[in-house]
Amino acid sequence: MDSVVLDTNVLIDFLSIARPEHNLAIAMVRTLQASAVKVHIVATSLKDIYYVLSRYDGETVARAAVTTMVAIFTILPVNGDCCRRALACGEPDFEAGIIRAAAEIARVDYIVSRDTHAFVGSLVPCLSPTQALRELNRRPQGFPNSV
Repeated sequence: MDSVVLDTNVLIDFLSIARPEHNLAIAMVRTLQASAVKVHIVATSLKDIYYVLSRYDGETVARAAVTTMVAIFTILPVNGDCCRRALACGEPDFEAGIIRAAAEIARVDYIVSRDTHAFVGSLVPCLSPTQALRELNRRPQGFPNSV
């Protein structure tokens, strides 16, 4: 595994200490980074993060979180082709369609999401954060890019 896309729900878990999945998301992201796996997020996730965090934690916290996301992850673009692909892919909601389309266009290895109903038909397989962490920890010295 060389690259992953993190779904918005995993990113909010990562950023919000109040979320029950926060510690798992922190452990997974740290392990991904230590293993030299390229971690991507989709541009539209940034607006969702901003909206959720500004609503509950205020503008300053939300802006700092988005700034951090831009600094530590690779941002996948969302353009017209991505939106058309998202609409046509059959995901349960448009947001999941955009994540899927961006992941497929970028040809990443996995999508990491807690959404068990999404990404079933994706060309990019989906792992839960627990599965991703388990896979990362199973390999010697983190996650080498060759077997």
